[in-house]
Amino acid sequence: MKRSYRPWSPGAGKPAGAVRLFQFAVALSLLSAGLNVRAGAPAGNADPKKVAFFHGTIGTEVMPLPVAQVLPDLYPQHFKPLGKDAGDWIDQFGFIRRDDVAADVPPGSDAEAGGLPLGFTVSNLTPGTGAPSPVKFVGIGCATCHTTRIRRSIDDRGVLVVGTGNPALNMFAWLDAFQAATLQKLPDLTAPKDPARVRLPLGVEESELLTVDKVAEKYRARSGKDLTDVEKTAIGGWLQGIALQQAATIPRFDQPYGNGRSIEPGIVPTGPGRTQPFRTLVRNVLNRPGSSMQVFTKVAPVYQEDLLVWAQVDGGIKDLRIRSALAAMAAGASVEILDKDTVVKNIEDATDYTRKLAGPRYEKVFPDLFALLDGEAVQRGQMSYMKHCAYCHGRPEKVAPGGWSPMGQDSRLGAIIPYEEIGTDPERVTFRYFDELPDEIFAKFPSSHHFAFKREALRPGPLGTRKGYITKPLDSAFSRAPYLHNASVLTLAELINLRPRRAVVYRGNVAIYDPENLGIYSPDSADRVYYFEFDTSLRGNSNAGHDYPWAYKGPGWDERELRDLLEYLKTL
Repeated sequence: MKRSYRPWSPGAGKPAGAVRLFQFAVALSLLSAGLNVRAGAPAGNADPKKVAFFHGTIGTEVMPLPVAQVLPDLYPQHFKPLGKDAGDWIDQFGFIRRDDVAADVPPGSDAEAGGLPLGFTVSNLTPGTGAPSPVKFVGIGCATCHTTRIRRSIDDRGVLVVGTGNPALNMFAWLDAFQAATLQKLPDLTAPKDPARVRLPLGVEESELLTVDKVAEKYRARSGKDLTDVEKTAIGGWLQGIALQQAATIPRFDQPYGNGRSIEPGIVPTGPGRTQPFRTLVRNVLNRPGSSMQVFTKVAPVYQEDLLVWAQVDGGIKDLRIRSALAAMAAGASVEILDKDTVVKNIEDATDYTRKLAGPRYEKVFPDLFALLDGEAVQRGQMSYMKHCAYCHGRPEKVAPGGWSPMGQDSRLGAIIPYEEIGTDPERVTFRYFDELPDEIFAKFPSSHHFAFKREALRPGPLGTRKGYITKPLDSAFSRAPYLHNASVLTLAELINLRPRRAVVYRGNVAIYDPENLGIYSPDSADRVYYFEFDTSLRGNSNAGHDYPWAYKGPGWDERELRDLLEYLKTL
């Protein structure tokens, strides 16, 4: 199969012309200003791999730093969907405030990103191409999604947990707000013979359009500084690129909603703690709309990634480096920028950081509750685990703490269990282009690319076509909530069927931990914090399946044994 670059850049279907236009603006700025351009190497004496995980760009640059700092203030109607009294945009979309966890985070080169959440990266790379830029650009890094705080109440500072997904982060709602705030004039499709004729986006007034002058004025009011001529030129070029991108994508994918509607389940159904990576890949790789896809994937933990040969919930990627590169690609990185030295090093370092990254221990997060564990119940629960769970999920390694061992030669640890057998939601492995997508992704990476890989590294493919979900170790099981691949089960008590699984739960911009049932708390009805109604009857949201050891109150169901099992799971 012939493999070569194709025009491709962040955002679905972004035309190559947008990138060329921005490159021209940058080149003009460089010629006029004579600035030195740097890629932004990490600073300090911290572990460089940890620094890469928290601060390193992975090629997802999306907007100039000054724009990122003022956009929420310019468009509160988009960035405060929960109302003006519910905190700022960092709070409302569930990001982690950098200042709240500064003591637990290594210093890095993005210290100048003041006011942005944990995990947002700052670099001097041009979006899409990775060419050196005289202005700083903001992107989304690993720590944005793969860190969280385990908190017992809204007022609890909590414990920063590195490696698990943030169950409060509504990334796709934020993305809708960003797209709504950056709407520009579009070609008037009613006048196809006049390509220069443009019109306003539907429902948007001329005065609402984002402009360089608006950014400059708000930036001055916020910082007391003026934008440089270089920054103004670069922002103008970026806005023109945004306009070209929207001209290509809005007729195909529709206009963003914004105006507070991005958090509505019927508008952006992803919700907190989940993503739609395959919709992004279908749009960018296959050039198909993907609008009917209901393939919701929880932001998965990345603990001790070396424990398994195959990564992803469906066991679809063999090489962890490739897994990380494709995750960046699903988040908007282009194939071209993924071959840049700075991006390559950050992806590889961040990947290496997760290979041995241990999840938190229950006794460290909840020392008071751990002291109350019933030792005899834990022993009985361990026996139950070995009887009912270890065959698929393995067991803790006694000789090497932190390790994990299969249970016998016939162990199913790391095996793909057919979705028909396990009974969980099938959308993740049955969507329309599930079989075709690996071939097309493979074709995107030329053999000269740093992340070029063999076709055997992706499934479905030469090494298997089974559609199902991979069995994984359960180290730090309590911190992996919510559960199942689509985040449809909030607690371990429900997953093991000690408690009935709720048909409707409510998710919010804060995730309060339920230490009794081991998972995420949900009220009985929506409120200003728990705004997102998660209806498990909807396509892609099913919480059925994985009825182990038994279905709730089904044949053989033993409440005491399940209580003991839950007690033991606290010790993993």
